Amino acid sequence: MKARWIITAVSAALFFGGSLFTSLRDPWFQSLQSLRRPDWLTFEFLIPFIWIFIWICTTISAILVWEKSSKRFRPWLLMGMYAAIAILTSAYSPVVVEFRSLIGGMIVGGLATVLVYILAFLVKPISQTASWLFLPYAIWGPIGTYLTWVLIQLNFQ
Repeated sequence: MKARWIITAVSAALFFGGSLFTSLRDPWFQSLQSLRRPDWLTFEFLIPFIWIFIWICTTISAILVWEKSSKRFRPWLLMGMYAAIAILTSAYSPVVVEFRSLIGGMIVGGLATVLVYILAFLVKPISQTASWLFLPYAIWGPIGTYLTWVLIQLNFQ
């Protein structure tokens, strides 16, 4: 029972941690608000809710993997991969805003998505449910990465 609270606390810290390193008052970030967007991006207001849902699913997946693993074999490497995905996901905004790099954001987001696919495959023998909980990220990750690429094409070419 204690492990689930630790995983949840670490997950929440990583989720909110990215915003600590990003100044939304940054003039460059404010200019991002005026970037040309693709016509099909009619759901932008939903993106924060999509990420909250993805984060919850990923956190539950980590808890399931930990709790279903044997007491002798704790999946530290898998937990490290969960943390890497969380860190990369949280790094997207600071990379885009603080380093002023949509390309960097696209790389960070794409790498996190690739790790999601790998981890979903690795955790399936431990818990199929944990593996299926990656589905929202596996669907949204390529969309978000593609959207970042489209923003680069529309605004910086």
